[in-house]
Amino acid sequence: MSTTAEGTAAARLLEVEPAPARPISRAGITIAAIVAVTVVAVALALPDVTGNAGTMTHYMGLLAANQPWNLLVFMAIPVILAETLAVSELAVLFRQGDVPRWVHLLNRWAGLLAGPWFLGITVYLTKNAVVPLTSGGAWHGPADLIAVGAYLAGVIPLVGITLIELGILGRGSARARMRLHAIFVGIFLVAAHIAMIFGMLDPTLFGWMPSDTMPTDDVMPGMDM
Repeated sequence: MSTTAEGTAAARLLEVEPAPARPISRAGITIAAIVAVTVVAVALALPDVTGNAGTMTHYMGLLAANQPWNLLVFMAIPVILAETLAVSELAVLFRQGDVPRWVHLLNRWAGLLAGPWFLGITVYLTKNAVVPLTSGGAWHGPADLIAVGAYLAGVIPLVGITLIELGILGRGSARARMRLHAIFVGIFLVAAHIAMIFGMLDPTLFGWMPSDTMPTDDVMPGMDM
């Protein structure tokens, strides 16, 4: 009996109790709400600089217009933030405790900035591109829809990363939070690359015809009405 009891006690000592979940950060919720309202208000107030897509996808038309600012705002900054998150997280994962403090700070600030920045982009493009293109039936076929849809889908993982940094999501162990953080980074990078691939395609390859967008009152030379 004594041996059995000792064995049971030893087994209990070897059990690892799960780490308690972090309480939801009320300060994080307040900050997130203030930042979200501010970002949405600014995005709705900015002028339309989406430009004319011509015969390209609207994704490419957006990046080509208002150079170099559209390229910086809509492509360079979000991708740089996501790549910064990816590289710094690799450093944390592989070096474990031997990671300089500035790497942790870089990862945290990139995560805090990425969500609000892309939230602003999503609200801005929804107002100035998605709504008018949908209501006017002006999409350049399936490739156009996939490119813009995949691009805007990036708001979900990037906002999720910011919510993790604010203590609203990922309330489990530090390892679980890191795993969720890395998953969100991966989802954004996949969505961004899908948007790039379909955005660079000629939309006519998916059946769209440029003549679909020609005004009905335009008449080719030599043609009688």
